[in-house]
Amino acid sequence: MKHVIHKRVSMKDIANELGVSVALVSYVLNGKKTNKINARTAARIKALAAKMNYTPNQIAKSLKTNRTNTLGLIVADISNLFYSSIAKYIEEEASAYGYQVIYGSAHESHDRFEQLLNVLLARQVDGLILAIPENAEKSIHELTCINKPFVVIDRKFKNAPKAPSILLDNYDASQQIVKHMAANGYKRPGLITINRKLCHLKERKDGFTTTCKELLKKLPFVYELHEEKLEEEMHHIIRRSLYEDKVDSLCFFTNKIAMAGLSEIAALDVEVPGTLGVVCFDEAEAYKLFKTPVSYLKQPIETMSKAAVSYLINRIEHPKEKPSITIKEFKGTLVVKESSSKRSLSIVKRKNQHLVRS
Repeated sequence: MKHVIHKRVSMKDIANELGVSVALVSYVLNGKKTNKINARTAARIKALAAKMNYTPNQIAKSLKTNRTNTLGLIVADISNLFYSSIAKYIEEEASAYGYQVIYGSAHESHDRFEQLLNVLLARQVDGLILAIPENAEKSIHELTCINKPFVVIDRKFKNAPKAPSILLDNYDASQQIVKHMAANGYKRPGLITINRKLCHLKERKDGFTTTCKELLKKLPFVYELHEEKLEEEMHHIIRRSLYEDKVDSLCFFTNKIAMAGLSEIAALDVEVPGTLGVVCFDEAEAYKLFKTPVSYLKQPIETMSKAAVSYLINRIEHPKEKPSITIKEFKGTLVVKESSSKRSLSIVKRKNQHLVRS
């Protein structure tokens, strides 16, 4: 059987069929000058375009506009629910603007990040949204030099203070957590974080430490672990924090850390909040598997993602305008559940009994 190759339908074909100009078809299908075009005529053009299976010639369009209508997105770790949610919202928002998203995961590796960045630049994306790993911040200078529109999300860097960045107010987030725990009677807090020199994690730590000094007149217990040895090191940290340091509360600085920590707490059958109060950064479906509803600091992920896309597309489509942001920080919301409930004398007594038994 002979294979039939169908001719690609063009705007000219639609115009000839309806007896209108190619320019008019172009305006309708590209959403231009809509207030000056008869609504019935526009509807006829769209209906015929759909019937004839018209699809835009993106190659010709990009040659004409010098744009590909694509955005590049590199997240730190797509396996993390936080970043998969960011990717989802960015893709949805970009689509609303008529842009497609090409994305990859750097897995917190600066080498992989640089490889992905080169691939996206070779694909001639119009702009980039980047969660830049540690030791890859030199890319900020390189992108600035080639005048490629970009915005950093969830990260900022001291040696690039003018890089457009959208992220959580991490200092304030930690303040909220410590104030809540102190008000509920917790007096020996600990925090568990990753051993990385990332600004947003440092600001979480600074906010937590400073607020503990102000409200509790003492420093928190600080535990840092290596992400590549997460489960192994968490096993020892949870036991040390409970049985040696006698902490009465723990804050997990990422949801990935939290899931490993909650697993260890469950294995020890530690009573939460009877023996230990718990608060996590970010939400995760896996928290629902823990027998006690978990308190967490909710980031406005959707709002942050939309802000990143809006900023980037404005830079792409209006390159001569002065950028509207350098760093924009968003406030998080503490979602209080049972895991950080107010302590009472009976709770403290049960905690002491548990630790003696252990």
